[in-house]
Amino acid sequence: MATSLRRIEKEFILGSVRDEKLRVLLIAGSGEWPITLTEVAKDRLIFAHGMPLRLLKRGDSYEFRFVYREQAMAFRAKVLEARESSLVVELPKSVYKNLGRRYSRRVPPFDFAVSFSFRGDRYELSFPTTQRFDPVAEPDPSPDFDPADIRLLVREFDEKAGTYANERTLRMFKEHKPESPEERLIVRTGRCFYLPSAAGGLPLVDPYVEPRIITREAFGDWLREQGTRGDLIDEEILRYERNKKASGLLSELLVPVMFQEYVIGCVCLRNTEPGRPPFDLAVLDTFYQFAKILAYSLKINGYFRNAPKKASGFSADVIDVSAGGLLFANPSRELAASLLPGSRLELQLKTGGRKLKASAIVKRSYRDSELVYYGVEYEDMAPEDFRFLFESLYGRPFTDADSQSVEGLIRSTPDLKFD
Repeated sequence: MATSLRRIEKEFILGSVRDEKLRVLLIAGSGEWPITLTEVAKDRLIFAHGMPLRLLKRGDSYEFRFVYREQAMAFRAKVLEARESSLVVELPKSVYKNLGRRYSRRVPPFDFAVSFSFRGDRYELSFPTTQRFDPVAEPDPSPDFDPADIRLLVREFDEKAGTYANERTLRMFKEHKPESPEERLIVRTGRCFYLPSAAGGLPLVDPYVEPRIITREAFGDWLREQGTRGDLIDEEILRYERNKKASGLLSELLVPVMFQEYVIGCVCLRNTEPGRPPFDLAVLDTFYQFAKILAYSLKINGYFRNAPKKASGFSADVIDVSAGGLLFANPSRELAASLLPGSRLELQLKTGGRKLKASAIVKRSYRDSELVYYGVEYEDMAPEDFRFLFESLYGRPFTDADSQSVEGLIRSTPDLKFD
């Protein structure tokens, strides 16, 4: 994930770029122009350049990229003054490192158009929705659970869970709606409620790359959403943890069973018998995998066969585009409820008189008062289509060096996080 440099670190690195005369690339028009930083002032940067003056417009913001100590960095800055050989821009508020994209963003060409559809069937279900999306793909083979036979799968669950917990249930949310705080939490977040030991309280950190656990901080956020005053959050969490311990509970785990954007049920394990070991991450991993296998088993056994299908086929108002992905906006709040990070799409792109196709995944989303913005990364595109898109956007052939390059910053919606 891209991170913003601290103020002192930013000033030091920009000073080093100036002193060491490191090459800076300015992204303008359809090219990347090498320029040199000559002065770092309190509120501005001054560059020497040899690029066409027509590409620089006072008041416009441009992207700047450079490499410092083998670390790619980038920022955006507004032009204050542009002359034949010098360029003055505002001192950037943020300089980003740990960039996650490989190709710099561009304003879409005038003839660029995109439409998309969801990959696979989408369903209208009467289950509670969550903030995450799970496409319910075929899971990796498991020595513990077989998805082919649901009844056998449930027996396998009961046998496996019985080695860890004296209470274990599979709870579906079709008739039984989420009621307990733990059930409402896993529905709200799409993550696991994990209390490895009641004596130790809620986890402070989530060790997984993709967030999987409701941490103490996430629990506090949920309490705040429920109307708890900010100055009472810590006290409420402590009271909750004390009540868990006083009830005789030793360990607890609730894993959501996800189907697309729905939480259709949960896997519940509770241990109240002294002498059993606390639930460790291996237990969580086992039943997290089981929840995925259960969702897939329900799918292939026709559990959702008669559910109505959602509409497919949407237009996208493209904000910017690169050879690696694009950022688009759509006003639909209904679509936002379905198009979550992790959703997979089929894209149809038109540019330069040519139609291109690509499969893609939604990596991030952001909303303002009117629109919802989606950052989409291509997953698969025909090589000839990729080269055509690259040359259309950047005005030059694709080279080996480009495969090692670093993507730039999103041009719009600065609140959209990078990863």
